[in-house]
Amino acid sequence: MIDDAKWIQINQTAQDWQEALAIACAPLIEYGAAEPAYLQGIIDNTKSWGPYYLIAPGIAMPHARPEQGAIDNQITLTTLNQPVVFGHEECDPVWLLITVCATHSDDHIRLIQRISELVDSPLSLDKIRTAKTVSDVLLLLN
Repeated sequence: MIDDAKWIQINQTAQDWQEALAIACAPLIEYGAAEPAYLQGIIDNTKSWGPYYLIAPGIAMPHARPEQGAIDNQITLTTLNQPVVFGHEECDPVWLLITVCATHSDDHIRLIQRISELVDSPLSLDKIRTAKTVSDVLLLLN
């Protein structure tokens, strides 16, 4: 799922949902998995449809359509030191963003299946939430 520490960010600070998305997408853009338009696609989609990617209390799985700037299949994991509100009654506030970038819808489905295994494990989520280093999270994921 995530094979390199460069895709993990922990204890980040965001003032609002847009800044949280920008932080979560930064590695995708910086390391060439997505164009800058991918972040804008997620923001535009959120403004149109609401936070469709909040999947459980405290957890967001932001993603856009492949044609909105996906270059490569990749997942990033970002934790926030202070949760932020996205505007979803059941899932706010969000402390964990698992950002998905997929070049095809089939790839998107496979990535989501792998993420669901992680989200279904309260113990793993607790370890991610309390992790002190990126290395701790990387070990947990692999």
